[in-house]
Amino acid sequence: MFKSLQDMALFALVAECGSFTAAAQKAGLPKSSVSHRISQLENSLGIRLLNRTTRKLNLTFAGERYLVHCREMLTASERADHAIQRLRQNPSGRLRITSPAGIGATLLARMNARFQEAYPDVTLDVSVSDDMRDLVLEGFDVALRTGKPQDSSLIGRLIGHCPRYLLASPDYLARSPALTHPADLTSHRCIAHKAWTEWVFHREQTWYRCVLTNQHRTDNLLYARECAVAGAGLTLLPTFLLEDTLTRGVLTPVLPEWQAEGNDLYLVYPSRKLNSPALASYIDFAMAFDDIKDFYPG
Repeated sequence: MFKSLQDMALFALVAECGSFTAAAQKAGLPKSSVSHRISQLENSLGIRLLNRTTRKLNLTFAGERYLVHCREMLTASERADHAIQRLRQNPSGRLRITSPAGIGATLLARMNARFQEAYPDVTLDVSVSDDMRDLVLEGFDVALRTGKPQDSSLIGRLIGHCPRYLLASPDYLARSPALTHPADLTSHRCIAHKAWTEWVFHREQTWYRCVLTNQHRTDNLLYARECAVAGAGLTLLPTFLLEDTLTRGVLTPVLPEWQAEGNDLYLVYPSRKLNSPALASYIDFAMAFDDIKDFYPG
């Protein structure tokens, strides 16, 4: 099929030039190759397209009719090229994006709002869920994820590093045993994300890994934050979910001399090559998004 389309284009070029020699020069092919391919085309069609003499070429009646369709094919090809060029210059179409709930409700929402100001013809279809989605199987174009992707078939580009803080409400701390070391967490109620079964802290060169036993588990950090605000226990939250909770005093840092292990934010997508103009624009926009530093300093 593809060779036939190429031969149709070559036939149209021969008809336009009026000779094999001129067509060969324009196509950058040997004259013998052009003549041979036109003969093969005629044989495959079972009809002569050109009358050849030593001095010139003439189209047969069949050749004249065939040329009309060859030119239509070339015109369609040019229209397709122009459409792709316009798409590159003005990205459009749909992008499917997935993100954890905490990031989706904060950073992603603000970033996507700015993106759509810059690229109004791109439609965004966003799934905000703490479930790990399969980008390829479920047809997602791009994801924001904490932690480097384990799947080697996915491209992961580091956007930033986010600190996490151990927090509790003043009410909970007032009615609970004092904490002087991460080991004291075993006697407290902890609200933990199911992805973090252990909390890791360090102070200078000293590291402590806390295996949570008396924990209240969830798959949603927003839920964990609101439980902590309501006095249900201690929780570990990333910077982007704190907003004004500290300034309003609804949450208070706990063990501030111990730094909790943070996490990295990655932009993840299935392929590095031949991405759509919409996806390529989104990747470039996300990597250059300055406001991300408000959430992920470092």
